[in-house]
Amino acid sequence: MRSSSMLWVIIPILTLYACSNAGKYSNETSTVNKEETTTDSTGSALPELPGARKRIKTADIRCRVNDVVSATSDLERLVTSVHGIVVESNFRSEQNASHEFSYSIDSLKRVTRYTPVASLTLKVPAPYLDTVVRTLTGMSGFISHRVLKDTDVTLDYLRNQLHNKANETNERNLAHTKKEKELDITRYEDARQTQVIDRMINNLSIDEQVVYSTIAVELFQPEVADIQVVLNPERLERAPLSTAAVSALHGGAEFFRALFLFLLMVWPAFVIGALAWFLYRRLNLKKLHTKQ
Repeated sequence: MRSSSMLWVIIPILTLYACSNAGKYSNETSTVNKEETTTDSTGSALPELPGARKRIKTADIRCRVNDVVSATSDLERLVTSVHGIVVESNFRSEQNASHEFSYSIDSLKRVTRYTPVASLTLKVPAPYLDTVVRTLTGMSGFISHRVLKDTDVTLDYLRNQLHNKANETNERNLAHTKKEKELDITRYEDARQTQVIDRMINNLSIDEQVVYSTIAVELFQPEVADIQVVLNPERLERAPLSTAAVSALHGGAEFFRALFLFLLMVWPAFVIGALAWFLYRRLNLKKLHTKQ
């Protein structure tokens, strides 16, 4: 009777002991597994990836709209309403052809065909990228191209962090020898600090691109004709009749003056010609008398 009562006391104690050992073994096993997952084959600790992935989203769209100016204004207001930034907004008219036709005696009809085009660079908070793209797609009547990109740069971000961390460790353990020149040491340290700064700026740029998505937009509309009636420049350049008559008289007087001066300039030729004619007649007269 006493032995059976002892069993009722010993059995619960053994059960509690076994459970405590099993829990301890389970904790040790999980600790070992955790250590194995954070070390590589050489036993060195592996870096942990950031909790949030670094994803850069961009969009590139070219589409046709009914009115470029109106669509550009609507798009800029939409970007501003979602706390975005209009980085650049350019409007231009690409001229296709121009022709001129006679309209009246002193006027011309000028017809110019052109295509209005607007180019925009926008930055919007990443959660609103799809909203802006859908709105722009709804505004367009024809989409030339539409490119959406989602780039994961987490490893690039982590690489910059690890390089800077390794640089800090090497800086603490670095010991220059006396043989090294002071100028070489300065150049080396400047180059290393420049690399650190470049990586930090690169990571800041990644953070900004992750928060704000970039959208490149080009809007165009169907060809437009601009018709204008302008004065004929050839008619404008023609002088009045009275002025033209005076100019003609003046031109005739100038011609007569030039001719008179030319004759005065060649008077020796006239003298020589007259003498030659006189001698020729004299010789002919002598021949006639001799024959008679």
